[in-house]
Amino acid sequence: MEIKDVYGNRISRKVGDRILDNSGNWIYEIRGDRIYKTNGDWAYEIRSDRIYKTNGDWVYEIRGDRIYDTSGNWLSSEY
Repeated sequence: MEIKDVYGNRISRKVGDRILDNSGNWIYEIRGDRIYKTNGDWAYEIRSDRIYKTNGDWVYEIRGDRIYDTSGNWLSSEY
């Protein structure tokens, strides 16, 4: 699956449980409802249709195939 910005440019892609940047470098791994950095540090948690930082701050919302910030700005889409 490719993740594209609002202009249609590919910004990353999901391969299995990993999220890769445009160069193919592994940047995140999804394990259950948590997203981890490559060094193993827990970075985000998925709760229903929202994504939170480890400190509990809500940062993103998933609506259909689009990802929005907390202000409602469309950031990217999954294709």
